[in-house]
Amino acid sequence: MTIAGEDAKPAASHQERSFGWETRLVLASPVNLFWTGAILAFLVYASFLLCAAWNHVPVVIERDGDPALSSDAWTALCMALLWWSIVSIGQYTRKANLADAWKLSHLGLSISTERLAELERGPTRAANRRALFFGLIGALGGMVFYTQVYQPNGHRVHLATVTVTSAWFFLMTAGLFGEIFRSLSYLRTDTSVFVRDLDHRINIDLLDISKLDGFGRIALRGALPWLVTGTIVLLLLLGQQSTELFWPLIAGLVSSATVVFAWPMWRVHRLIDHAKKIELARLRREIVATRAAFEKPGPESDRAAPRLSALLALEARVEHAREWPLDMPTVFRFGLYLALPLGSWLGGAIVERILGLVMG
Repeated sequence: MTIAGEDAKPAASHQERSFGWETRLVLASPVNLFWTGAILAFLVYASFLLCAAWNHVPVVIERDGDPALSSDAWTALCMALLWWSIVSIGQYTRKANLADAWKLSHLGLSISTERLAELERGPTRAANRRALFFGLIGALGGMVFYTQVYQPNGHRVHLATVTVTSAWFFLMTAGLFGEIFRSLSYLRTDTSVFVRDLDHRINIDLLDISKLDGFGRIALRGALPWLVTGTIVLLLLLGQQSTELFWPLIAGLVSSATVVFAWPMWRVHRLIDHAKKIELARLRREIVATRAAFEKPGPESDRAAPRLSALLALEARVEHAREWPLDMPTVFRFGLYLALPLGSWLGGAIVERILGLVMG
């Protein structure tokens, strides 16, 4: 009950590889990746507060008689959270996926050395150059996006009248867009390498599909950074007067998450379904032949009886084998991820409530 083939071709191990700045930051940090991202987010927000104080930009305002964060302060907070997401969640995904990739390799999946090397020692020089190119495109897109979102709120970027706060928003927007596009480039390379020639590298045991559950966890983790980023961008809407241009961005992030999750899932599902059909057809042919022997009188019938019972039980087992590499904990986590947008709006309301209590 297996589909086996030749192993994936090993990649040239001599290719120069290097990590991005996010991974180097986490590796050099004396604290774990969560706190590393939190410290980065704190520094980003602190830099905004300094710029706001320099230009006398209000941070806390009164809205309907209650204290609330200003639009600028709320937007800066969401930007700081985006940097936390880029560093912490992105690096968590890389480390956890490497662990699951090794587990899959021990359970019969011939994972290419290129895939494991990319996770262990970083992308190749070509992949880094491609990511840099996409990052530059993203940064240019962020500059265009900035002119349509922040300039109507009074943060114009003209050399003669630019303020420190306006420059902060401009650089942060361009930097975040560049990071998102850069990450998309790495994501495309990472996903394509992982699923390339998958049908020649995977062994399917229909009696124990749980061996392939690592695929579900890897796919779900790949979608997590994009769902979290989309959730934070959704939070940004609470502080914006004009929100029309945010919806295409959110749709793009959610689409990226969907593709990252669905592509490997669908590939493995098709392989399991194909293996299941082949195995059921073989079992049913044997059942027909064994039944014919069972129905004949004589000692041959006695010998065929236990075999027929075993084949019927095996057919039922194979027929009820699940066709998706998803265990219940992964399905549960997927439901939690889908609830992130609702949680973001609830979190925004909680922040406003806490601010009201603190400010009296």
